[in-house]
Amino acid sequence: MQNNVLKDPKFQQKFGLKGLSTRISGHQIFGYLQWPEAGERQVWTIAEGAAKYLMHSVREEKEVPGGGIEYYNAGKSVILYPGQGKISLRCDTTKEYAEPRKGGEDWIHLLLEEKIERKDRVYLNEMDRLDLTLDFSIDSCENCMSRETYNPMLHAAQACWFFTVECNQDQNLDFEGRPDYLWFGIPLFDNRTEYMDGPQVFLDKGTEKVIYSVKRGEYLQEPIAIGKKYSIRLDILPHIKKAFAVAKEQNWLKGAAWSDMSIGSTNIGWEVPGTFRCQLTLENLGLYY
Repeated sequence: MQNNVLKDPKFQQKFGLKGLSTRISGHQIFGYLQWPEAGERQVWTIAEGAAKYLMHSVREEKEVPGGGIEYYNAGKSVILYPGQGKISLRCDTTKEYAEPRKGGEDWIHLLLEEKIERKDRVYLNEMDRLDLTLDFSIDSCENCMSRETYNPMLHAAQACWFFTVECNQDQNLDFEGRPDYLWFGIPLFDNRTEYMDGPQVFLDKGTEKVIYSVKRGEYLQEPIAIGKKYSIRLDILPHIKKAFAVAKEQNWLKGAAWSDMSIGSTNIGWEVPGTFRCQLTLENLGLYY
């Protein structure tokens, strides 16, 4: 029997709504998305990094066909299908950015996140495989910038699924007092390119952690077409092992051993440092061991 690392894959529990930005109050829960049948054990959160229109303070809701509930405001929409394991995330950053984003400024995130509690974690060295499952579609992606203002070095609409691979030994705490970790990524979409070469390894300036992203050709052999559904089925354990080895080679995760490591959290959705209207739909999220 396979076990799912994700604790609420069908979206049966209430959702938390996270903080004001990715850097300030980023871990605080300010409110909830609840419906009559929702369980009280909040597992997933919606994170709205750097947003002007925050769903915990301003939102409306309505029922949509297929058993869904849409929560929305001027800048975003979350369409949740409770009990079905399906969710759509829409950003309209024309309402968020007063002018084209400049270098060094924060950008809009709309992410589905789950933290894996320590008592629920399974060490990666105890797994034979770790099978990721996901069905997704990029329903729309409209670049609302002019040719003169659009700078692909600064402006984009990107979708990715990330995991933190964390060290569970207390002697390996980072500078913020958290377990040391690396970011492990499965890129889904980037408006600037049809293909994502890789693997890519670089330092995330916001968290000061190394990011390792798998080459998209490992799980998808075609460019992403708007409106088409794609399925990913991939044993990511060998790729995480490689990411760990690369991080150690670059002198990250000092003192950590492979036997210390487990999945600590996950997030999936949009990062939109440009002025775009974009939506994606996610279904059948799984991480089975």
